[in-house]
Amino acid sequence: MALAVSRFRFAQLRRAQPHPYALAEIASALPRILWSESWGPGLTGMVLAYGYPHAVFRPLIEVATCFAERHCFLPSLEEAIARAEHRDAFYATSEWVDSGGPFDPMPGIPVPAREFGRDERTVGVDGEERATTVVSYGDYAALRFRQGSAVVTAVARLGFPDVLSFQAIDDLEPYFAGYKRFVLGWLKPSAP
Repeated sequence: MALAVSRFRFAQLRRAQPHPYALAEIASALPRILWSESWGPGLTGMVLAYGYPHAVFRPLIEVATCFAERHCFLPSLEEAIARAEHRDAFYATSEWVDSGGPFDPMPGIPVPAREFGRDERTVGVDGEERATTVVSYGDYAALRFRQGSAVVTAVARLGFPDVLSFQAIDDLEPYFAGYKRFVLGWLKPSAP
């Protein structure tokens, strides 16, 4: 079913010709996956994922590009981290219903009262370096920047790589293929 729906999703995205932000330099071992997209008056946002969504002890970086800020859910970085932790707690017990994610407005997740780390980090954006604040707690980190009319938020499980750069892309085919591999991996029967 997911693969059948993905044909419609991919065709719709190809017609929209979006330019989401992606990690410019990633370890080749990390899978690339089209994670989600949102529509309102046109395409309002996309999330590209790198890593292993359901393997909560392996890396995952989600990069959300909001194309239409007034139509996107933009949680604070602290809330995005709390939402990622909440989702991963569900994933750790193989529960998917109501797990949500860093960029999903539902379920509502309160931000725990705790001390979040804050570090200034130099990141590349479309080939130019800029200082960006990275908020962190435990194994999670998040950052946000604006580029033109886009708002880009990234959340990482197990932290960001040492060299961190983003660029707008126009080729989503590797992410479509990654999504298909991800779904097919779920459909494989478990070994006895």
